Amino acid sequence: MKRLLCIAFCAVLFAASETTLFAQTYAAIPVEHPIYAIIAQAELRGLCRPLPKVKPYSEKTVINAINEIIAASDAADSPLLTKTEKEILYDTLESFKRKPGRDNMRGAYYYEGKGKIRTTVDVTFKADVFASGGIYTDKNDDQWGFTIRPTVSLRGDFGEHLSYDFSLFGDASRAVLQNRQSYSIGKWWYTEDKDGTNPRDINTYTNKAFFPFSHHKTWDGSMYKIANLSASGLEGWCDDGALGFGINSEMAAAFLDDKIFLRFGRIYREWAAMDKGSSLVFSNYAHPFLAFEAELSPFKWFSLSTLTGILEFPNSKYIVGDIYKSKAHHTKYDTESIFQNAYSIAMIECNFKYVHADFGTTVIWPKRFELGYLYPLMDKVFYQNNIGDLDNIALFGNIAFTYPKIGKVWASLFLDEFNGLSRSTGLLGDFIHATRDMYATQVGVKANVPLLPFMTVACRYTKIEPYCYTHHAINYTPWYSHYISEAYMTAGENIGYYLPPNSDELNVRVEASPLSVLKAHIEYQFIRHGAEYGSQAVRGGSLYSELDPGERESMRKYFLHDGAYQWFHIVKIGGEYSLRKFKVPLTVYGDVGFVYSYFTVIDGTPNDDKKHDYHVSDSSDYPTEFGAIVSGGVRLYF
Repeated sequence: MKRLLCIAFCAVLFAASETTLFAQTYAAIPVEHPIYAIIAQAELRGLCRPLPKVKPYSEKTVINAINEIIAASDAADSPLLTKTEKEILYDTLESFKRKPGRDNMRGAYYYEGKGKIRTTVDVTFKADVFASGGIYTDKNDDQWGFTIRPTVSLRGDFGEHLSYDFSLFGDASRAVLQNRQSYSIGKWWYTEDKDGTNPRDINTYTNKAFFPFSHHKTWDGSMYKIANLSASGLEGWCDDGALGFGINSEMAAAFLDDKIFLRFGRIYREWAAMDKGSSLVFSNYAHPFLAFEAELSPFKWFSLSTLTGILEFPNSKYIVGDIYKSKAHHTKYDTESIFQNAYSIAMIECNFKYVHADFGTTVIWPKRFELGYLYPLMDKVFYQNNIGDLDNIALFGNIAFTYPKIGKVWASLFLDEFNGLSRSTGLLGDFIHATRDMYATQVGVKANVPLLPFMTVACRYTKIEPYCYTHHAINYTPWYSHYISEAYMTAGENIGYYLPPNSDELNVRVEASPLSVLKAHIEYQFIRHGAEYGSQAVRGGSLYSELDPGERESMRKYFLHDGAYQWFHIVKIGGEYSLRKFKVPLTVYGDVGFVYSYFTVIDGTPNDDKKHDYHVSDSSDYPTEFGAIVSGGVRLYF
């Protein structure tokens, strides 16, 4: 009891002494900031109370968490933080301090207005220059790419409860896509009178300049090709080098001693992740979209979070071609008209010292006025049961057990579609192999390793079933006479896990901070994914795939045994080094690694609802390949 009182007293004194140094803003700390990994490790070590699994956190929340960690260490009989760990935390606090006028180390100018109502503005400039290249045993696959992203931001507070952040960025990028043949996403089941059962094919690509499955769009909407800076040069991808721009911004407020938190903005988010990048439902890799969110925390151990926003169209004609044209309706469906969706998610969570549990629902719904999806106390499943089966509903949940100072284990589930207690395809039947049961699962463990400052080792296994995150297009939703796709995507990328459907992954990652200015990691990934091209392409492996409602009861899946699969072994080592100790506002970062990939094919006919033996292939369609990839860059004023 005395120790707890001492910790609380130290935290109060520390916070009070720092009040005049920080602009306690409710604007977010970006989800890619390294402080999130430090807070997560502090939770493992019992140095701070578990925080909600809805990110990003506000700057005020992060500062309070750091103060709590330092206070817990100072109040212990012997320090719980090493000298380097404390230095990292104090350096992070220092980076949040704002002094009036120009600050050359932050690339900023800070101004605080006079008057009874506190009004501030912090104008900052940042730039990130990134490049990556790969060389392979097949020289035709050698490729390189880059991203240059300058950003100007205005950030500050209006009074004691409202904060804002406005960021305008430019983007110059190159990421060459190599065409790998076509892939059938399903037949024209909804226009039978004209199109019959002809398959619909999309183009498939590989992106060899970057580590597999690691590259994500950094631009918004469209980009201007550098070779054609005109309206005709406006495209959805930057394969020839292109210029783009965008805005990320937010307005955030908190009331009643921060028990009610509100945010309206377009920023990167992460929900229900047991470790960074592990979320099955709302990943930090998901492209940002404009949304309103609210978090109610009546108790420190309980919170209810809700979000509703407008998803962005994929602008992916280079992938889909004319697959959304319908002869029956004499209408040209492009990606603008067929992807017109809103997204809602609600989650309740309980955070205790040893146990975390959360549960929630999501819905992809064509844009219209639906009060039930906006109301946080109305469950999405119950509401759809009241208005009709019109939308793409999913359920998710996580449970984690933590042993302080040692580590934690967890299990996660994303349930896209499941046929209940059906004796043929449900829980009482062959749900393991029933294709219509679409879900993602994950188990993981993360341990504290007291060999180096903030050192952890994490291991997780993730399985994404075929057709998970997909949904067939429908034409019976209110307000729309044409077909709308309800796939679980925004801007053409998955909202959930970063792997496509019909994949699995074993991920092992070790990270540490040997020096206060140096962060390092080593990572191994073992990934398998159903082929999306060639004579043994496996159905249900693309976000654009659509499961035929007329045949879904009879379809069966046999992972690795129903077609061709690509196997990846990926090893990479990397880190980042800050030059701030030398009064230079630069951070250098990078990864170097190797990729070994090969295919297995079956001794039989693919997608015939039967299980077949498989063997390694090395054909022209399904080759074995080894590659080396180097990526890295510099950040100015980060």
